[in-house]
Order: sequence, then structure tokens, then C-alpha cells
Amino acid sequence: MIRRSSSGRAVPRRPVSRALALILAVVVVATACGGAEAEPGLTSERPEPPATTAPSAAPEPARDPATTTTAVPLSRTTEPTILVTAPPGAPGEDEFGEPLPTTTLPDVPLPDEMSDPTLTVLEPEALPPPPPPLEPPPSVPAWQPVNVLVSNDDFNGIIPVYDSPDGTRLAFPDGDVWSYTFRRNRLVVRVLQGNESDEWVQVELPVRPNGAQGWVRAENFTWSTVSHHVLIDVSDRSVTLYDGDNLVATTRAIVGKPATPTPTLSGFLVEKLPNHSQENGSIVLGDWILMLSFFSEALNSFGGGLPRIALHGTHIPERVGEALSNGCIRIPNEIVETIARTAPLGTVVNIVA
Repeated sequence: MIRRSSSGRAVPRRPVSRALALILAVVVVATACGGAEAEPGLTSERPEPPATTAPSAAPEPARDPATTTTAVPLSRTTEPTILVTAPPGAPGEDEFGEPLPTTTLPDVPLPDEMSDPTLTVLEPEALPPPPPPLEPPPSVPAWQPVNVLVSNDDFNGIIPVYDSPDGTRLAFPDGDVWSYTFRRNRLVVRVLQGNESDEWVQVELPVRPNGAQGWVRAENFTWSTVSHHVLIDVSDRSVTLYDGDNLVATTRAIVGKPATPTPTLSGFLVEKLPNHSQENGSIVLGDWILMLSFFSEALNSFGGGLPRIALHGTHIPERVGEALSNGCIRIPNEIVETIARTAPLGTVVNIVA
């Protein structure tokens, strides 16, 4: 059927009917869904992305320290085999806005002993005779409290070091000095000159060359005083820990072999790495790895990394008193545990011949 308009033109009714039906359908659907929600107000802020839940990783199988023979690239005398220009998580630019170079991971084979700890284990009949009982040193070595700075937790970046307060910026062979280590522990330095209230202090740094010094702003650090000190005697192959004038522990030690001797230097304790389940090294390194502030004088690098000297535990306590390491000092696990839990960061370590 066609309805005519007053002008006599025919107007189709079917499209009108379809439009009405469509409007009615939309109203019915909106009612059935509970009605339309109000439009949110506009904002200039970008919404946060939705949180994503990462799939949980499968638990690692339990490892028996007595049978573990594999090792990660943390050697007896070095830091990890990663030459770090910028520590992980650091900004991609230096303090002047210049881009930092890309860190490379050298593919360097592990030393034989790190790959197979059984190389340093002898059969019972082949063991050397036990060393004679160790007598405590007859007198306490000369000492005095030292002041130590630890970088603040809220500062993550390069620590500028100068030759004098507001002087010339210093450069070091292995790169910039960062406020935290490769393992994300805080930087530790020893105060040589200055007071807690000073704007600038002169410090000894745990970088090469051994005994490196410079001036830093004190505001980036927390101040503390340490009275503990360790004496390592390479000739006696012994390690002794003191708290002031009080003897805490003493033991025989494994020291560097003739080709890679333990250096006779003075420094301090910069990092403590628990290794009871080999989370920071291998079974070769014992239960604790105590990183010291100085480096081997016989090696320029080791396993692709820096030849830092460490005081650490051992999986061969029956061989203490020998010279067979690459420069590190190894002591029984129960003694290194005592030092790790007793001596604070910054503890003075003197190695004498």
C-alpha cells in the first residue's frame, strides 16, 4: 500500500517501519543488559597498563654441595667474567647525558679448577700431613679505628671522583666508579681525610690501580666507624681476625702459589657474598666469598674479568697451610662464617709476608 503526500508524491512506508523496528530493538537490548554505563570523565593522564602475571617458574632441583662440580663464572681470584661498564639497571646515559657503551659478555672458558673441583681434592692416602697447631700471634698488630663510607640506598649512578674538592675529575682504567657493585651491593670506601660534617672527603677506592684515592661528596654516603681488622700472614699461611685488641678467630689458610702469589697489600672488606648453596659461585669457593678492595699484582685479568682478591671458604680444608691458589686466601668454612657474620664492611685487611 502506498500513501500519497499532499503534493501527490508517493512515500514508501517500508523504510520507516524498518527504522522504527531497529530503534525498538536497540532499546530492548539496552534494557536487557542493565542499561548503559555513564561515560567516564576525560583526563589528561595516561592510564596505567594492566598488570600482567608472569607464569611461575618451576622450582630448581635441590643440589647436594657434596656432589656439585659445576660452577658459574666467578673465579677464585676474580669478579664475574662480565666486564661491567654500566651495572645492570643503571640509566643508559652518564651524568653528562652521553650514551653509555653497550656491555659485552666475553665467552671465556672457566679455569680447570672452577670447572672440576675434584682437581684440588686428594685421596686420603695422598693428603699432606696436617699443619702444626696454630698459636695466636704473640701481640696484637698496631691498629686504629677507621672511618668507612657506604653509598646511600637512594642513590644509584656514577660517583664522580676528583683530585681535590671541586677539582679535576679523575678517570680509572676499568671505567667509572658506581654507587653499587655488579651484584647490586652498595659501594664501600675508606676515609683518608675529612670529617662526617664535611662536604668533601678524601677516600681510598676499591678500584684499580691498587690504593686508588680521590675526593667525593659526602652527601652520597653514610658514615660509620670500624674497629675490626684482619691480619693475613703469607709466610705463616694464617688468617687472624681481631675486634680492636680482642682476638676473635685464627686459622691456617691456603694462599697463592708461586706463579700467582697473594699480594702483600693493605685494604678493606668491600662485599660479602653468601655461597652456602653456591648461589654466588661454586663449591670451590666455600660458604662465603669476602671481596677485598685490591687486585692481583701478577694477573691483569682472570677468566675474562677483574683479578680481584677475595678471602673465601674452601671445599678442601685438609689442604690449609699450602700455597695453591691463584692469589685468593682460602680458609675453613666455619672460620669464614665467623668473619662474615662478625666483621663489618670496611674492616681493615692487612696482608704481610
